[in-house]
Amino acid sequence: MKKSKYLGYATSHDKVAVITIRPSVVGFLRKYLICFVPLIALIIYHTFKQLFLHLFNALLSLSSFASIPLTVNVDDIASFVSFAIVLVVLYFLSWVLRSTEAQGAIGLSLIIPAVFVAFKMISNPSEDVFRLLIDSIGLYIDVFPMGVLMAVAIMLVRTEIYRRTIRYELTDTSITISGGIWRKQEHLIPYNQIGRVVLEQSLFGRLLNYGTLIPVGVAEWGAEYYTRGVGMGASGKITGGIGYARTLKEVSRDPLKCLYGIKDPEKIKSLIEKMITAPFRAEIDQTEYLRKIYEEMKK
Repeated sequence: MKKSKYLGYATSHDKVAVITIRPSVVGFLRKYLICFVPLIALIIYHTFKQLFLHLFNALLSLSSFASIPLTVNVDDIASFVSFAIVLVVLYFLSWVLRSTEAQGAIGLSLIIPAVFVAFKMISNPSEDVFRLLIDSIGLYIDVFPMGVLMAVAIMLVRTEIYRRTIRYELTDTSITISGGIWRKQEHLIPYNQIGRVVLEQSLFGRLLNYGTLIPVGVAEWGAEYYTRGVGMGASGKITGGIGYARTLKEVSRDPLKCLYGIKDPEKIKSLIEKMITAPFRAEIDQTEYLRKIYEEMKK
């Protein structure tokens, strides 16, 4: 069976690494700062603690629980509920913004004190379960600051480990992006599939010489999606409505989908652009050589 020379060429080629880089520490500074979100929540809570307590007591006095004698400190319940609400609101915002660092830090801030309280309850069993649960509320409030500090420390270590796993390799044919802690990802982006390279630099990025390079596919420039809908219904009376939505498709700034927070981004961008345009420049050179050969043959 005759072998294809194209297959032989493809399988015999070994890519050559031009440069290998990873996100810089200053480039990851924003992600480090996001890990402190629970600490910010703790500061917000202590700043407005008295307001939270007054609101909670006012709501309690208006409810049906006002006439029931409570065996638990109302301030402890108010403190627990108020701080939990602040964390839940911040968690929702971090979920909308897709910030895994903030989500992890907030989640740990809620879980670590609960684990500590659970161990205390197991080590000190009581026949009165209700009394034990009531006492655990005060204990949970007491260990909240410790849980927040531990959560921030754990997420800082996790973020640094994550940064160290990320690797950007520029070869003679493509860009390889790899990394991940629990689940490793590896993306190969051929140069001939890149339509443009977006450089993003903040003010601090320009001052400290770091930034993010986003390779965008050939067909991604200006991509927009439109949704239109018309609806009618009848439930006692006839209703109708018209809806319209417009969505602009944005490029991803995930560290595993772009060159995130790298040093000397303009230098790397120039190198990628040279790699992208290399075939076109080679064609121009070949055309020039063919023209010279043609002129020599005419003599």
